[in-house]
Amino acid sequence: MGYSTRNVSQLQKSIAPSVYAALDLDLEPERFRTELGDNSIIKNNPRIQSLLQDKDKIELFRQLTLMGDPLADAFAARIPELGYKSARAMLDKAAEQGIDSVPDAPEELVRLMRTMETTPPWVDWDLIDKASENSRLLTALTGEAIIRVAFMMTYVNGYQGLPMVITGALTSDSAAKRMKETISTFKLATLPGALRQGGVAYQSAVKVRVMHAMVRTSLLKRPKVWDYSVYGVPIPQVDQMGAALAPSYMMALRALKKGSKLTDYQTAAIEQSRYLASLLGMHDQFLSNQPEQIVETWNLCQATLRHKSDQRGRDLNSATINAYRRGNRKWYNQLIHRMDVKSTQFMYSRMVGKRTAKEMGVDSPITDVLSFAGLFAPIGMGFGALSVVKALPGGRGLVDGYAIKEIQRQLAKEGSAEYRTNDNEYKIKSV
Repeated sequence: MGYSTRNVSQLQKSIAPSVYAALDLDLEPERFRTELGDNSIIKNNPRIQSLLQDKDKIELFRQLTLMGDPLADAFAARIPELGYKSARAMLDKAAEQGIDSVPDAPEELVRLMRTMETTPPWVDWDLIDKASENSRLLTALTGEAIIRVAFMMTYVNGYQGLPMVITGALTSDSAAKRMKETISTFKLATLPGALRQGGVAYQSAVKVRVMHAMVRTSLLKRPKVWDYSVYGVPIPQVDQMGAALAPSYMMALRALKKGSKLTDYQTAAIEQSRYLASLLGMHDQFLSNQPEQIVETWNLCQATLRHKSDQRGRDLNSATINAYRRGNRKWYNQLIHRMDVKSTQFMYSRMVGKRTAKEMGVDSPITDVLSFAGLFAPIGMGFGALSVVKALPGGRGLVDGYAIKEIQRQLAKEGSAEYRTNDNEYKIKSV
């Protein structure tokens, strides 16, 4: 089963009582708001103001603010008893070969995997395959050109960034590791068959879910570190919205502004995005293919999140910007790294505004635009040229083959993602 009920609180208590039974799920955490504050960039939007008057929708999003991933959380809660190495071995085997290949699997893992192995009835594999092919070339050419700024957008708000602070993402090495784990999932999703059961992106999604659940269940047991009344549940559904919905939101918003339907390209891309989001354990509220609901969900997530400036967000930005993602320290790689940093500063300042960027420790001089142009101009020209080749007879297979090999090369160069948090928290405790 997926998550479709609007009674989210009862769902969590019934699936993962060891995690949620003792929590007050009727709480309205400090991070949640029902009125737009003075610091909100959407405060004068009449459409969003009207959404905040809908009590039923507001109540659902309050519950989604306290919703983790109960199926994965229930399994993560068993890991201290099972032992991390044993639990991880079972998880890896189930992800690759199916849950029936793990005869001694605990019930919690069985329930999680049975859900993931059940394809939702709305899935259109033809659309997903089309979307994967459509995105392969751009993924192959851009590599990780925008990954830093995507991470940094999350850190603007202290209510969202805290789990990253606590779990040790404040160094450039740990930030690089987190970026690799995140981008690898989306790169893998572009490869042929990767999202089908046992595929490489499918396996990645399984491990990401459990990694998040490990962080979540660990923090909920540490009240001196994690203030539940302020932050609610760690890594809640609403904070995962950006990764699940960002491309879909931009396409849906563009279609609504033009008063037109989604294009075939957009329809396929949204289908792929929402299926990946379902594999990552997102509630059905986040899995729509209707532009109106996609935009409404995005707006409600933004409207109900209180803003909080936090010095630690500046530290997260610094760690992310300085994370070295090149294979070695040769002069060429160090030059590309510097261009990547300056390009990231340029994009970030334009996306959040110069004032907010400076508050978050990012000061982008005008010369950063040269690095941005230096990185993206060749990408744009290469994409244009290869798109022309792709349109020629026999060109489609040639270009697609190149894109597949290039993505595989990038993934191999980066090395395998570990998808793990501090496993010292999951050792069997002596009684």
